Amino acid sequence: MFKFLFRINPLLKIGISLAIVTVALSLKSLDAIAFLVIILLILFLTSMRIRVKSALTVLLGFIAFVAFGTWTLNNWQLALFYALRLLALLLPAPVFAFTTSPTDLVRALQAIKLPSFLVLSLMLTWRFLPVIQQEAQRILEANQLRGVNLSRQPHRWFSGLFVPLVFRIVSYADEVTIGLETRGYDPDAPRTISQPLTWQVQDTVFTIASLLIFGIVAHLEL
Repeated sequence: MFKFLFRINPLLKIGISLAIVTVALSLKSLDAIAFLVIILLILFLTSMRIRVKSALTVLLGFIAFVAFGTWTLNNWQLALFYALRLLALLLPAPVFAFTTSPTDLVRALQAIKLPSFLVLSLMLTWRFLPVIQQEAQRILEANQLRGVNLSRQPHRWFSGLFVPLVFRIVSYADEVTIGLETRGYDPDAPRTISQPLTWQVQDTVFTIASLLIFGIVAHLEL
């Protein structure tokens, strides 16, 4: 995997992600949006491990979206444009999520002076997303051992997956609450940061590269 993005300042990644979303919403040229999506796909594919099955599923979904758009709009270029715009809006989020550790995210949120309770809430949500995914996978496997294939029985999703998953989430929430209370956590207590965010050389390189890409996109838009 390409580790360059992992070392970029989280605040810079947040700013660039917001800029990408803004640019994607303002573009009207198929060439410009296609170039932007290609760059995002390169970052996406080089920053994380993607299963072949997942990649094929996304590809089939993209093709289906374009086909449905062509049928409804009677214009394949417009359908392709909207599909690419959707990708440009969605891709920055997983790239940021997979290349930013919870610790770096907390430092970034503290650097912009967000309230402590909000930082804690976001950090816990960020940390528990993989846990929720693992619990969901365990529940699915437990159902398969009982001879229940939920993927082929959607009517059992609520009772077979969502209900036990909610109970597990509530259980984890209770455990975290007890853990914070036993450690005497006080969200209003003053805190120091052992490794404060600083501007590094790679941040400058990333900024220049981003500006060049935005410049090319603007040129293609003209």
